[in-house]
Amino acid sequence: MFNINTQHTITYSQPQKLIKVLKTQQEQKNLFEKNSKFDKLITKIKTNKELSNIEIIKELPKGSSALVFETADGNILKITKDNHFPLNRPHENFDVPIFKKGKIGGLYYYIEEKLYQHGLSEEFTRIIKDKIVEAGYKPFDIWDSDINQIGFSKDGKLYLLDPECARFKTPIHAFFKKLKNFLKNIN
Repeated sequence: MFNINTQHTITYSQPQKLIKVLKTQQEQKNLFEKNSKFDKLITKIKTNKELSNIEIIKELPKGSSALVFETADGNILKITKDNHFPLNRPHENFDVPIFKKGKIGGLYYYIEEKLYQHGLSEEFTRIIKDKIVEAGYKPFDIWDSDINQIGFSKDGKLYLLDPECARFKTPIHAFFKKLKNFLKNIN
């Protein structure tokens, strides 16, 4: 995605501003090519003072389409080049709570609740898959033993970590869901 291949967690002894973390990555991986995807990422983030100044305590292994960080205030920051919700589907009650989201150009960011993955089993994955189906979506890229896609909130609620694991059955389903929500909101 952005040419960062973080495969393991990097923990900082002191919180670091996001822009400093990204510039360090740029130096370590020699990603200085002008107008590269990574250069554009840094340029976009610099334009948003609030985002560039978020304090990071950990770089987490990146997802298939997101850079993932733990913030000093105990939340998770995800940065993606596209909307993290497939076909722009709405945030559902089975999705990890999002405290803030935004867009800078074609760059999306999400500040989410940190979920915990201790004590998970196949049964919990099946519960999430059932919630996805009950909401009218199809589970995608999540298997019965795939506990990496789910987690518990501080208050013990079970959530899906990766919204890409719940997709509309077809683009037509997406259209009708959006139309239904639109009509519901005008009443």
